[in-house]
Amino acid sequence: MARRKSRKKAPARRRSATVNILGIAEGALIANAITQGVFNADLKTFFMSTDGGGSTTSANARAQITLRELISGATGGSYGTSGTSTLSKVGGGSSTISYGQSFSEQIKENLNDNGLRMVGSLIAIPIAFKVGGKLAKKPRALVNKVGKMSGLPVRV
Repeated sequence: MARRKSRKKAPARRRSATVNILGIAEGALIANAITQGVFNADLKTFFMSTDGGGSTTSANARAQITLRELISGATGGSYGTSGTSTLSKVGGGSSTISYGQSFSEQIKENLNDNGLRMVGSLIAIPIAFKVGGKLAKKPRALVNKVGKMSGLPVRV
């Protein structure tokens, strides 16, 4: 049999990179579930807190661990989960008390308190986005078509 003439393939066309809004939202929800479960702080508090997640005297703030505290602890400072306080006594003198837990103990307590909810969220969020994506396939396609026609590098 005679050999066919091979046709030169057309060069592959590149698409401009688009941003998938639903992918970003799904990733943010998963990251929030992890920070809530491990560090007892929502994503905003974890990244943006300047005071360790709240008033440093409250028990809730001791249970929260923020990125700022992680960096402080990694560079030789305090993780912000424990501390000491000096109390002045009436009539003179003072006493020092310790409060809070070590970093590892606080992580363990946070996982005991929030771990089940975190695991449930890590399972439910991707399932919800898959089901929601399939249910909203036609409206999403229309929005993506309009976005492509307008030149926006965004997908839904």
